[in-house]
Amino acid sequence: MTVCRSHGLTATSARHLVAGALVSVVFSGLAVAAVSPFTSAENAVPASTDERRLWWSGDEMVEAYARVGLLYADAPATAYVQGVVDRLFPEFKGKMIVHLLKASDLNAFLVPNGHIFVNIGLLARFENEAQLATVLGHEGTHFTHRHSLREQNKAENATGFASLVGHIGIPARSLAVSSILGYSRELETEADTVGFRRLTAAGYDVHEAPKAFQHLMRDVEAEDIQAPYFFSTHPKLQDRLDNMNRLSAKAAPGRPESMKRLSADAAPAGGGTSKSEYAAAMAKIRVDNLEALLSLDRAKQALIMLEEPERLADLPPSGSYYLGEAYRRRGGPGDVVLAEQGYKKAIQADPEFAPSYRALGMLCLQAKKWGEAQNYFERYLALLPDAKDRKYVESYIKIAKEKAASQ
Repeated sequence: MTVCRSHGLTATSARHLVAGALVSVVFSGLAVAAVSPFTSAENAVPASTDERRLWWSGDEMVEAYARVGLLYADAPATAYVQGVVDRLFPEFKGKMIVHLLKASDLNAFLVPNGHIFVNIGLLARFENEAQLATVLGHEGTHFTHRHSLREQNKAENATGFASLVGHIGIPARSLAVSSILGYSRELETEADTVGFRRLTAAGYDVHEAPKAFQHLMRDVEAEDIQAPYFFSTHPKLQDRLDNMNRLSAKAAPGRPESMKRLSADAAPAGGGTSKSEYAAAMAKIRVDNLEALLSLDRAKQALIMLEEPERLADLPPSGSYYLGEAYRRRGGPGDVVLAEQGYKKAIQADPEFAPSYRALGMLCLQAKKWGEAQNYFERYLALLPDAKDRKYVESYIKIAKEKAASQ
């Protein structure tokens, strides 16, 4: 699944909208003898024409994503993620800017000028802030250590570039997308190592770091994902997980989850593992992401989260409705029964959530339970009198009445 498909944009339309907006830079032509990492916001500025071109391409990418409507507008959630970045990189505050993307893929990437893009799918998948900080520490290191400038040979990624162009229509020579495709193994390993140090210094529970990649592995396996995203190449995902296990093996145990998360200017007292605060910050994102996954028939990926009781508990009271929808859309043996159970649990937990009644009405209609179908549909319209599908539902009620009368 791709960024554009997650939002109904075809590759062609996205290419027309994005294509001339990005600055093309010939990455493989850079000849960089030695590049020193930035040490603070004050010296984090491009030092050459080549580097300025890279930064300009990043600016163009931010504008292009905004223009085609791919930015996810949630100020509180964006501020939350920005706070994590600022906590990890306090001396670079104001230089690394977070943007959320309307995409369900488990992806995050940084463009050369310090703008970090995080898909809502990634935010929805993680359990706590420490897991998110693991990825952000990695991505932020790409900026502080100027990996875009240091990467000199992108020829090996020609296939990845072609794939990306087909997905989201970004010109193949735009180097702002280098982080999506993955840097060399050496630079990715450096980003892991330095990012892990940032995680430790910020007070996060580093034992959550491997869990972040375990989540990614489950989704990759469930969806048989073959995409040039940061978690699947340079090095392979299993290598990344092994690296995090090695780095965290000798670390002290994490601190209790019950401790409160402090302000963005202080280290997290609870090690960033508090599920309740992270769940609250990502509540809307989790629902929006589930709806996107289900609309794209990615029920397997949705069920990875929904079948875990703890993850289901992170959702609003009506969360079991999405569990029911996932079973219905998967359509395997016994899934209709499981779907019905999910819808009914949602009604018990939240009697005012209208979609549960419509979903049960459809199941009853298909099962020829005419009286029950009529009751569910009527309850749906009573709760949602201005429903966009009102005419359709009224036609279902008419069918149910006629069938019941003819028996």
